[in-house]
Amino acid sequence: MLTKLRYRHQMTQLRPIGTLLYADPDGLLRRCAKPPAPIWAPILKELIEKLHAHYGDALVSIALRGSVARGMDVVGVSDLDLVVFLNGRSDGLNLHSALMPDLPIEVAVVDAATFPHGASGDWMAFTLALSGWHIHGDDFIADLPPPHLGQHAMGHLPRADRWLAKWSVYWVEEPEDADRQDICQWLMKRIVRSLMESQMIRLNAYSRDIYPCAKVAADAFPAHQTAIWKAAECAIAPTTNHEEIAAIVADLAPVLLREQAVLSS
Repeated sequence: MLTKLRYRHQMTQLRPIGTLLYADPDGLLRRCAKPPAPIWAPILKELIEKLHAHYGDALVSIALRGSVARGMDVVGVSDLDLVVFLNGRSDGLNLHSALMPDLPIEVAVVDAATFPHGASGDWMAFTLALSGWHIHGDDFIADLPPPHLGQHAMGHLPRADRWLAKWSVYWVEEPEDADRQDICQWLMKRIVRSLMESQMIRLNAYSRDIYPCAKVAADAFPAHQTAIWKAAECAIAPTTNHEEIAAIVADLAPVLLREQAVLSS
């Protein structure tokens, strides 16, 4: 416990923001999406126009998810998560906002014709049913079944071996500091959220918010709590220090791979 408290004292960016969403006895979660705060309106309008310009008639729908769609966003810290439904195209887009140039934007591209039965369809349907907000085009969220807990609600742990193996390859391929920060953040979010996913069914609760995920993980794996809190900090304030990242991975990868094996057994 002293180690955990000592590391918390050193944190600069990680804040106690977010919550665990507890399910009912049948595993059913209450939908938690909210209209995005007014500050996001001009940015979303700008991005919708850019997506239209890029995809044209192939663009079917756009949904918002993540902290902005749950009213848990912090300007200057939160990123923007968009789900773009397309017909006939599958190419991704590196999207930026001229109104907020430093805003990290994640774009997930989904095949509108096969959703929710395509690749990762069950997980995407779950996360949109739980906290997705329709912002443009056809409303794919309205007809989704209510969100309930299960392995389909795990976005990262079932494939932990794959993404753990990829980060060092990406690191070599992307030598620029800004790109390596993105790699660090991508990796650390997956680590912290996967550890939470390993406890999700036991707790009958769900979260993707970094702080509560890290707290659950630190309580579940006390021998690794220092690395867990470091991973949570790097998920919010990513580093380009390869040695620091590698040390976190070396500590937590065996835990993740063990939990993945339990999941598939």
